Amino acid sequence: MLILFSLLLLGLSVAVLLQKRLLNAVILLGVFSLVSSVIYFWIGAPDVAVTEGAIGVAFVTFIYVLALSDQGKLHVIAEEVPPFLFQEKGELQGVELEILRGFAEEINLELEVEFVGHQELTSLIGGRRADVIAGAYFPGYLAEEELSNSKSYNQSQLAKIHRSSGAKGGIGILEETDLSEFTEVNEEDLSRFSSLEEMVRAYNEGRIRGFISDSGRMSASLYRVNTPLRDESEIVTLGEVKYGFAVSAEEENLLDRLNDYLTEAARSGRIDDLLSDHFR
Repeated sequence: MLILFSLLLLGLSVAVLLQKRLLNAVILLGVFSLVSSVIYFWIGAPDVAVTEGAIGVAFVTFIYVLALSDQGKLHVIAEEVPPFLFQEKGELQGVELEILRGFAEEINLELEVEFVGHQELTSLIGGRRADVIAGAYFPGYLAEEELSNSKSYNQSQLAKIHRSSGAKGGIGILEETDLSEFTEVNEEDLSRFSSLEEMVRAYNEGRIRGFISDSGRMSASLYRVNTPLRDESEIVTLGEVKYGFAVSAEEENLLDRLNDYLTEAARSGRIDDLLSDHFR
């Protein structure tokens, strides 16, 4: 019997070394400790068996599993912007969900999506916090010193909605949005807001004469504008925006793999099919 357990230990050791997934290796190490505990008890060392069982099987395995709890996941943070990425009746939906789900499967990770506010996006990206920024993201939407932008999967317009006449106040824009490439916009004329809701509320109350939004958010913006005000408002196109994703500037490998996936998905026509399904 002792020989049988010893051979089992040898087999477990080889299995641990051959494992490609760390979590499976940790579980096998726990089994290894359990078998070792049985062997210690069998040869007359119950105190060592109890110690091995308590530390090797329980404590060490728990610590490893806890340390690996964030491994194996693609953690995406995003603003909720239909039809890009949103939640309806408790279920995630949107064109970006399909794109990111396919990418996660491609790199053997589990997709995890967390909706956060605009002001939280840059503070949460990088390290062990989040891997990808999504939710109708485009270059210039956030301060980009610590971000790298992926390839674009779709393009649209940046627009300004404003009162047609007799209005005072500045032009609203979300915090950290960089409009330096749009020469039509005067930086000194801008009023910064932390959320779309706050910005539209200021427009409704007459504290600003207009606001700037990408077309992905424009429909949600117009829905919140008071009906009489909406009727007297004009929409002016400022330029083109290209929707994509952002990762931490330190994650060059993740960015390369994401760009490769987007390139292949576009070449195969998968991106066009998804856009047709969600933007019709």
